[in-house]
Amino acid sequence: MSEIHTIELWKRLVDALNDLDAAGQSVSFGDRRGPDTDWWTAPYAHDATRPDSPRAAWDRKRRRWAVEYR
Repeated sequence: MSEIHTIELWKRLVDALNDLDAAGQSVSFGDRRGPDTDWWTAPYAHDATRPDSPRAAWDRKRRRWAVEYR
């Protein structure tokens, strides 16, 4: 993947984070660790003010980001 393409991907991520902020979501980041991650850290992003909102989390088994509903 070229550096220019990678920069565009980061810009898209920034746009998505700004869109969430504009929609009133208080985006926060964290790491979870436990038996479901085999005690490895697994990053996630969520709305810190709405505990029942969906979150984007790293799925170690599928090796990709996914939306989780709690």
